[in-house]
Amino acid sequence: MAADDSATSVPSRHDTRWRGPLIALCGLFALYLFVSAADNFGLGGRPWLGWFDGGGEPTPGQPFVMTLEQVQPGGALWRAGLRDGDRLDLRDFDLSTRLQLMYEPLATQATTLVARRGSDRFVTSFTGSIWSDGESAVKLPTVLIALATGMWCLVCALIIAVRRSWSPEGRTLAIVLIALGLGGANPVQSVVLPNVTADVLLWSSMWILGFVALALLVSMASRVGVRTSWRTALEFFVYAAIAVGALGLGAGYVGELTLWFDPFPFWSYNSAVATAVPAIELGVVVLAAIAVASAPRVERPRAAWLLLPLPIALAASQAALALQPFAPSFVGATGLIVLASAIALLGALFVTYALLKRRVFDTAFILSRTIVVGLISLIVVAAFVLLEWLLGSVVAGASHATGLIANAALALVLGLLLRYIHRRIDAFVYAVLFRKRHEDERALRAFSKEAAFVTEREALLDQAVDHVRVHTDARAAALFVRENGAYKALRRFGQTPTEVDENDPAILALKTWHKPFDPHSYTTALQGDLALPMVARGRLVGVLLCGERDGGEAYAPDEVDALSEFAHGVGSALDILGAGREPSVSDRLLEAITAFREETATAINALRNSIEQQTQDRSAE
Repeated sequence: MAADDSATSVPSRHDTRWRGPLIALCGLFALYLFVSAADNFGLGGRPWLGWFDGGGEPTPGQPFVMTLEQVQPGGALWRAGLRDGDRLDLRDFDLSTRLQLMYEPLATQATTLVARRGSDRFVTSFTGSIWSDGESAVKLPTVLIALATGMWCLVCALIIAVRRSWSPEGRTLAIVLIALGLGGANPVQSVVLPNVTADVLLWSSMWILGFVALALLVSMASRVGVRTSWRTALEFFVYAAIAVGALGLGAGYVGELTLWFDPFPFWSYNSAVATAVPAIELGVVVLAAIAVASAPRVERPRAAWLLLPLPIALAASQAALALQPFAPSFVGATGLIVLASAIALLGALFVTYALLKRRVFDTAFILSRTIVVGLISLIVVAAFVLLEWLLGSVVAGASHATGLIANAALALVLGLLLRYIHRRIDAFVYAVLFRKRHEDERALRAFSKEAAFVTEREALLDQAVDHVRVHTDARAAALFVRENGAYKALRRFGQTPTEVDENDPAILALKTWHKPFDPHSYTTALQGDLALPMVARGRLVGVLLCGERDGGEAYAPDEVDALSEFAHGVGSALDILGAGREPSVSDRLLEAITAFREETATAINALRNSIEQQTQDRSAE
């Protein structure tokens, strides 16, 4: 089952190639959330983001024309003199106005609209309302829930980027969480900028990321469970539907930007398109459910928690948005947006539970990082507060220029010392809060060197398993050593397998990559939470298997590093003692010569005894 890893290793200090891009993506998402909050609530002025206080649908038989509906009395459209049934033709507007009609309007500047009512044509000035105007009771929850969902998704994605960027499934979850926070493949826009180019780049990036997230979910589900031909065909069909959906929205953009053709048939204003997007996401849900159902029974709960919440949240959220044209009023349509955002938030909460419950990261790491960052921030803030006090009290009469120079000098000093401060605080927090863990890691690393001086294999195995029992919180562990074409658990405690075939998928991966990983990635007899190779001279002489931790958390990177060093030391010592090593040609020749010598000596001794016996018999006669 591949709900957590593929044929990859637990991260080492050097395996960080995906961490930077994921953290950068999280940084862009954080910037988006900041801009979204400023867009909705303003930065010392009126917010940019406006509301139409109504909706619209493509007009049948009239390309480029939309008909207004659900116009809220007293709302922005109503104040502009527009009513239900009025028609707007995209060809009457410039690009900026067309973009506002397709997404959200600006609340900071008036827009000229050309409308048709029956056979009459009139011009009006329109300015979007803000969340506090009119029906704020339904507008405000829409904004707050969307921002809360985004913040929650950002935190989860950032933790995964830091802790599991090496895992394909971790990368997928991070990207999908960001897409969920943005609104998925058909986002409800919560940001509008007073620049046409910036709006186009932002909105197109959002829906592209949404479709990429759907494809990644299909890819993640495809690595779980039993593969069949019909399942492969269904995956191909869903991939094709995602591609068609992305191309369709792309065509809508081209039509909107150029007016070469009517863009409405390709946008969510079209009821067929509004239904197609949730249908595609429902296909992703079906594939995830098939993957879970075909996974080994013991792995199904873990697979379900990791594979199902996000696609279900995306599909349900988009289904709620697809019902907007059927809402009886603007308040009802806005309520569906609130429902869609709440479903997305619920999906993010379920994923958070899965991350905590199913051991994707350890809370001790999060606690330590939080304390370290908090202490560093406290030192920096305290330094500037102390400086201001000194300038105001001790150095009386200091000029404004002197204060600026002093603050700049302090910032420079703190910048130069920040790395040193971080290192010292990190060491302090680790020593105070995680002394036992630090001592355990030190003991494991020490035995990895001491193992080379053990002269008996049985004593080496006894001491090795005792160190794992005493210096880890694993509920079970086993030391597997290669014997007679299989890897046998010569020492173990807790519930672990007793023997694993040398052609087992997990064993083959350990032979190939020589790196630790979570065996849950494979359909294997090597059942546990962490498998560490015992390698000597490029050969897998054994495996250290660790089961679930007492706290149910994942093994932290520093613990994995210590256990890897421990396993390497024990493996090298076993190789010296001749355990788990494949016999070479010279070894086989030496064994044959030794056996021949022993057989010859035995035959000579037997012949000598026979001659002596015959001599004794003749003497007796």
